[in-house]
Amino acid sequence: MISVVTNCTAEKLPTPSLARELYRGPSVRRVAKVVDEARAAGIPVALYIISARYGLVEEHQVLEPYDETLSGRNDAEIKKWAREVGLLDAFKRLAETSTVFLVVSRPYFKAVEEVACQYDVYVLAPYRACGRWVKTGNFNRHIILRNLLLSLSGISKG
Repeated sequence: MISVVTNCTAEKLPTPSLARELYRGPSVRRVAKVVDEARAAGIPVALYIISARYGLVEEHQVLEPYDETLSGRNDAEIKKWAREVGLLDAFKRLAETSTVFLVVSRPYFKAVEEVACQYDVYVLAPYRACGRWVKTGNFNRHIILRNLLLSLSGISKG
């Protein structure tokens, strides 16, 4: 199984919604579209989102809208938050049972960095990271994710 993990966005629907629909920012929408394309090609992919309120959530969990972020917090605060909400344990379980592609902004990477480094997950990011770091720009991560998913599954990008 392949697990793609992205982070929440500030732009949200105003009503309780499935996680993949709640977050209206372009980064989540692009990653969700790539996951859908991979599934259509027969690749077993699960989508997870790191929520600043709820921790690691599965795409079909219904969530209440909220106004919280990790942006602006220092690394120590982020790591403390990650332990308190159970994010590290949940991310570790995911890394133990699947190939993980982490497509997150730096604060959300810092939240799971310890586990990401330990389990050598794929990290698609413009910042330097541990694991199987794939250098990307901010706006092409979804394209690189698509290409990696297809190549790892032996499907032509054609």
